[in-house]
Amino acid sequence: MQLSSITPKATLALCLAGASQAYADSVTDPISTFGVIASHNQYKLTVDDESDKERLNQGGLFYHFGNKLTGQEGFIYQAGIEGQYRDKDDVEYKSARADIDLGLRAALSTNNYVDLIVGGGYDWGRIEQDDVGPLDSNVKLTSKSPFAKAGLGYNYLTPDYTLRLEVGARYSINSEARLKVDGDSDSVDLKDKVNPYGELTVLWNKGINSLPVSTSLYYTQTRYELDSNSEIAERSKLKQEQVGLRVGLAF
Repeated sequence: MQLSSITPKATLALCLAGASQAYADSVTDPISTFGVIASHNQYKLTVDDESDKERLNQGGLFYHFGNKLTGQEGFIYQAGIEGQYRDKDDVEYKSARADIDLGLRAALSTNNYVDLIVGGGYDWGRIEQDDVGPLDSNVKLTSKSPFAKAGLGYNYLTPDYTLRLEVGARYSINSEARLKVDGDSDSVDLKDKVNPYGELTVLWNKGINSLPVSTSLYYTQTRYELDSNSEIAERSKLKQEQVGLRVGLAF
């Protein structure tokens, strides 16, 4: 066949086929995902079986890297970091998390995979409030919590999208809370706790300008109890529940 016999349409078709094949070859490679978070939080403080609830919306950014969404059989991994923020009525809420997941994945069929995930990370949170009480004190409450993690995952892969469901628990280790009032501070240890989580993620392979789009709906629960033999510690507990949505571009 002579080069001149190849029509412009045929040339375009060959280019598109080559681009599609290159994209298909890379769909199982590790990816970076960067995007935004919107979450709704409920804080429930219980003292002597009497409860008080506070609701709060937050927003922030996240970044993930790994093949947990794209990998097939074998070793999978993902590292991530995220942060959220809200300023409401002279009260600032800040939170951050960094974690890493390692796992093994097995195939159930051509498109269905299951995996076991283990990992760990670090949670940090701070509440800052100004002009508290008759002395207009400035108050900061900071929590720090390393954690271990275990979970089960299910991936459904197609040429157009990947769906992943993951459920598991984070186990807080040697958590600490620090209260600072006008420069004076005191720290107290928190009990180690099992905190469940769940996440449903869809990676849409054909996204904006051919960049895959990731969407995740997640739920987390975190419980705090003072590690103390005092009467007030035994009577008091705080539970945080968070429902959130992550939307990001994968590249």
